Amino acid sequence: MSKLDKAKEYINMLKVYMGILIALLISDISGTVKLFQNNDTGTAFWFGVVSIVFLSLGFVILAKYAHRKIDELEEL
Repeated sequence: MSKLDKAKEYINMLKVYMGILIALLISDISGTVKLFQNNDTGTAFWFGVVSIVFLSLGFVILAKYAHRKIDELEEL
């Protein structure tokens, strides 16, 4: 397998991980909104808010890393 093919496969795996993070974010946001609409702002609600923040940060970090890897493809 050439270096280019290996790099492309690595970037595709990063896209899969980003898709998983997006799915987790969507489900977490919908669950947290539902708790808020039911005026249930207990522990589960705040755990949802915190997890939304961490999942969003994880997505941003992973997206920046993927962009950096894509830029490195020019060198290959």
